[in-house]
Amino acid sequence: MNFNPGESFFDAQPMFVCEQATLKILDVNSAATEILGYKKKKFLKKRVIDFGEQKSGKKIKDEIPIPAKKSADKIWVFKTKDGKDLYFQLSAHLINYKGRPAKLVIAHNFSEIVEGKRDEKKLLSSQLDLNNFPLAEIEWDASLNIIRWSEKAEDLFGYTEEEAINEKRLLEKFIHEDDLDYVRDTIKETYKNGQKDVSVINRNITKNGDVIYCEWYNSLLYNSDGDVVAMYSLVHDVTDREEALDDAKRSMMSYQDLFNSISDAIYLLDKDGVIIEANEGLESTFGYKRTEVVGKHNRMLSAPGKYDEDQIKEIRERAYDGHPGKYEGWGKRKNGEIFPTEVLVNTGNYFGEKVIIVIERDISDRKESEEALKQREGLFSKLFNSSPIGIALLNEHREVEMVNDGFEQLFGYRENELQGLELDKLIVPEKRHDDAVRLTESAKVTEVTEKRIRKDGTILDVIIYAVPVVVEKSVVGIYGIYVDITDRKKAEEQVRKSLREKEMLLAEVHHRVKNNLAVITGLLELQSYSAKDENAKRILKDSQMRVNSIAMVHEKLYQSDDFSEVDINQYFEELTDVIHKTMKRSDVSVNIELDIIPVKLPIIQAIPCGLLLNEIITNSYKHAFSGRKSGNITVSLSRPCDKLLLQIQDDGVGLPEQPQASIHTSLGMTLIKTLSKQLNASFDYRSEDGAIFEFKFEKSSEEEE
Repeated sequence: MNFNPGESFFDAQPMFVCEQATLKILDVNSAATEILGYKKKKFLKKRVIDFGEQKSGKKIKDEIPIPAKKSADKIWVFKTKDGKDLYFQLSAHLINYKGRPAKLVIAHNFSEIVEGKRDEKKLLSSQLDLNNFPLAEIEWDASLNIIRWSEKAEDLFGYTEEEAINEKRLLEKFIHEDDLDYVRDTIKETYKNGQKDVSVINRNITKNGDVIYCEWYNSLLYNSDGDVVAMYSLVHDVTDREEALDDAKRSMMSYQDLFNSISDAIYLLDKDGVIIEANEGLESTFGYKRTEVVGKHNRMLSAPGKYDEDQIKEIRERAYDGHPGKYEGWGKRKNGEIFPTEVLVNTGNYFGEKVIIVIERDISDRKESEEALKQREGLFSKLFNSSPIGIALLNEHREVEMVNDGFEQLFGYRENELQGLELDKLIVPEKRHDDAVRLTESAKVTEVTEKRIRKDGTILDVIIYAVPVVVEKSVVGIYGIYVDITDRKKAEEQVRKSLREKEMLLAEVHHRVKNNLAVITGLLELQSYSAKDENAKRILKDSQMRVNSIAMVHEKLYQSDDFSEVDINQYFEELTDVIHKTMKRSDVSVNIELDIIPVKLPIIQAIPCGLLLNEIITNSYKHAFSGRKSGNITVSLSRPCDKLLLQIQDDGVGLPEQPQASIHTSLGMTLIKTLSKQLNASFDYRSEDGAIFEFKFEKSSEEEE
């Protein structure tokens, strides 16, 4: 710690800070100088014992009638400056003074006994009671269990000596949890290095829950083997000091951060123009580090030939007299580059000294922006006047300020005919006037398609863009931009008419195809009635169901508003329902479950999917559940990655055990392979608790169609 004799607890009795080895006095408190009568420098470099002598118990008892105690042997007689004898008992305590070990020697005053002013027993008891010592004292064993706890410790932390000694985990309770590891590590490091004393500042929690900052002076006692056997601690509350220090640090850091966070160059000048401080912004602006400019005249930051000494001196003197200044100049970077700057000059105070504060900003971008703005204004003027689109500028009263040539050609009015008039009253149809007012009052860019009237009475279809001119959050005018779309409107109407005709035609085509397929289905059914061969009847029935699945697609397209894609979920539901009603058997109960994601497929994919579904499910009805009373068929359509996966499976007997060549050459398998090629799908089938067929394919895009 840094010893501060000005602190209040040093005013009670003489105290001396001494070197640990020689006991030479390094510092004293005001009580020592006042009671003994010597000035502070009289004590320095001398030993405490140089100011007095220790007397034996017998001699002390002859002079002071105190009880026969061993403590009487510790009585010292000090001579004051005026020759008076003062009686003291000395106690010494290890402390850390300015980073080195020292001893704090306290002289407990017994002089009042001699003068008969106080009771001997009471005074001796009081002076020998170390709890009168202004610092809290704590003694620990090697395991950091408390073995002594002074009254000052009780006052400071709120725990009684009994509570402190009996509580085995008090260290964890009264040291703040965020500081506990730091304290433990410090003590461990002290043990490890064999140090005899160490000081720390940490937060402590009192018994009633208050958080205080304490400074700890810890002295360690080692045995002959070098092991720690005990530790003695002196503690005092430094909360006010630490909080004030934190506030000061935060204030200084805040100022420093603010000073360096400003990107402009900020530097402080004395009255002669010499730089005495600079921020980090100076380096980013001029390229010089702080150390390169401090102590140099600020002319080093100005461009050669552009630094007017007299003008700058006048500005500097005026600022020094309290008159801020602002001017534009030219700066020079460390690499020699010349650039325009804006300079603000004011006066301020820096560590008690009056200084000139200069803020210099690189305005190269602003200068470029100003030049670019001039160019843009010229370009805008050319664009405004030469644009084929009609543009009118209205003021806040919706009166015409100016129009371009495109507007004159579009509506037939000359600019001088319109200036000062409300444009809405001239070109807006009467029934549209309220809408036009709302448009011109809009505070944001608005696009509408409306009708407007030419000077000759012709009605025009136009797209209008209302672009407000906002200055300081207020609309001070509005640009009206008019695009003639009369011809486009006529063309769109023709296209819509043609599209309606084509939609009707396409719907009729789907309807006729569906009807024609229905006729084919009917013919196949009639043919099956007349067929005598059961195999022929089966073939005709299979063909009828295949045609049915195609017809159902066209029926879905005819009923839909979208003539290009089929809702697969609905299509599969209706198709499986038809297959079930057609193929159901009295001896087997078959349940079909669907798990279809919401998806629409174009007709070129919907038909192959429907035929595959028909082919595989009818085959399951025929062969999968022989000798069983029930069976299940599951149809799922999912998208596990970027492709669609159609999976059809049953829990029947599985695929027949015959050579793969026989399966591949069967009519059903040939049809399935052909349909999967139409889908451009990868095809897989296997027996796994029944038969499983999988088709993985991508949805066709309109471009592919």
